[in-house]
Amino acid sequence: MSNKQTLDGRDGFLARLNMLETLVLAGISLVAIAGLMLVGKGFYMKAKAEVSQVLLKRSFEAQLHGAPNVKPWPWADFSTEAEITAPRIGKTAIVLSGASGEALAFGPARLANTPAPGELGTSVIAAHRDTHFRWLKDVKPGDLLVVTRKDGTNLTFRAGSSRIARWDESGINADAPGRNLALATCWPFDATEQGPLRYIVQAELVSDAPQSKLSALPHPVPVTSF
Repeated sequence: MSNKQTLDGRDGFLARLNMLETLVLAGISLVAIAGLMLVGKGFYMKAKAEVSQVLLKRSFEAQLHGAPNVKPWPWADFSTEAEITAPRIGKTAIVLSGASGEALAFGPARLANTPAPGELGTSVIAAHRDTHFRWLKDVKPGDLLVVTRKDGTNLTFRAGSSRIARWDESGINADAPGRNLALATCWPFDATEQGPLRYIVQAELVSDAPQSKLSALPHPVPVTSF
């Protein structure tokens, strides 16, 4: 069949469609295009998250060697603060300072109104469910979570219970007794849009693990949202 015959066949097919059928076909085409764009965006976001963690790792290692306030790239409005590792499942991520929209696009971030990991109260680290904290659902009670702060302090936390709560009813108190850690992400994990629910894993500092440089937070602030 020649190209001309093929084109004529297509033209004939379109000509036989009535108004309603044409609109339906156009709608299906638009949905298909939008789907391809969303899939492409998903791949882009995941690739961006992976590549950024490489640059953040370099920045964090520079801080561990004494370089103060190193930026992962010149225009970043945040700096690296810690590294969190879940040894049993082999996951690790660089934690950023300040859970702004830009920061969360590149890695987990500590909420600014909560203490640093290892200080008195509850430190809250949040991240997106489809990238850096996708593994949060695999953390089980009793798992160890290791946090290395930029001052070189190594802290070991033991995971406790996990729960699902509204963002404004998280039950997290930054002024809670002890030295606690809360990891939070959106829920459900397979959702395509952000909703009001959060998946939260609580952890406590392991008292018999070797720690160093621990200090108290003067004025802990209760967590209201994340």
